[in-house]
Amino acid sequence: MSTGGTRAPLPQLTAETEFFWTSGADDTLRIQECRGCAALIHPPQPVCRYCGGYDLGPRAVSGVAVLSAFTVNHRFAIPGLAAPYVVAQVAIREDPRVRLTTNIVDVDPDDLEIGQLVEVVFAKNDDVYLPLFRPLTPTQFGEQPADEIAPQDFARHVRPPLTSVRFEERSAITGIGASRLGRRLMVNPLSLTVEACEAAVADAGLTFADIDGLSTYPGLDVAGMGEGGVTALEGALGLRPTWINGGMDTFGPGGSVIAAMMAVATGMARHVLCFRTLWESTFQELLKQGRMAHPGGLRTTSWQMPFGATWAAHTLTLNAQRHFQRYGTSR
Repeated sequence: MSTGGTRAPLPQLTAETEFFWTSGADDTLRIQECRGCAALIHPPQPVCRYCGGYDLGPRAVSGVAVLSAFTVNHRFAIPGLAAPYVVAQVAIREDPRVRLTTNIVDVDPDDLEIGQLVEVVFAKNDDVYLPLFRPLTPTQFGEQPADEIAPQDFARHVRPPLTSVRFEERSAITGIGASRLGRRLMVNPLSLTVEACEAAVADAGLTFADIDGLSTYPGLDVAGMGEGGVTALEGALGLRPTWINGGMDTFGPGGSVIAAMMAVATGMARHVLCFRTLWESTFQELLKQGRMAHPGGLRTTSWQMPFGATWAAHTLTLNAQRHFQRYGTSR
């Protein structure tokens, strides 16, 4: 176990997760177990996804895992964890279905290989024991975890359409628009949203009076990834939509367009305005100047952020590396 500079954000300790984040106090990794079927569950849940059981509790495990994917982070950093560092996913030996996001330490990243066996080593930060991993010595390899759904079985999990009617055949994109584009424009992000919306509505040959639906993603203003969502734009323009959509569960910006198409096809709205504003470079500059507070404070419920996996690029890279290695994809 090591004690270093305190990272931020650290995990928020809750009744459900405290056992995991403090398990390293005795140098033992613990994962939630279903006592009915012996499956390991992570993150902790109120019910077992495999047998439906409710008798769940912490189980001490060996702390040995298989390195299933990794990426070397050079650009991003969090307080207490300077770049470069290795973000990785490891599969727990006792139940490879459990994958932990972590950091690989005490090794040159060039010497890492998918399939290596790694062991847990805890880093104490305040009241949290972060489970990091390092390669076993001498180097050993284990069986790589299988995909939860084999490629040939995906079709079994896709329900056929109930009818032959396609929502995409009953809706159309009739106008597009964009605001000024640039890095560190240092302007109100909502003003950029309004610029783009005015252009899109005009391109469609409409006025704001015709708009009866609003759709966006993510619907929040977090770290420069949004302008404030439906409520912010509705208030700025004085719109009166009868249908709205927006939230982190939406399938990205494209998901907001799909939702809008479905609303039009089903008659819930006639003209839906889709929008999304990114102003991350301005946010970062304001953060450096001390004119903006870091979102979320010093604690997080994320299972990735305490290990410096703070951007979508980290998750995408891990998945891509694993896919390329398993299936031989070359481009």
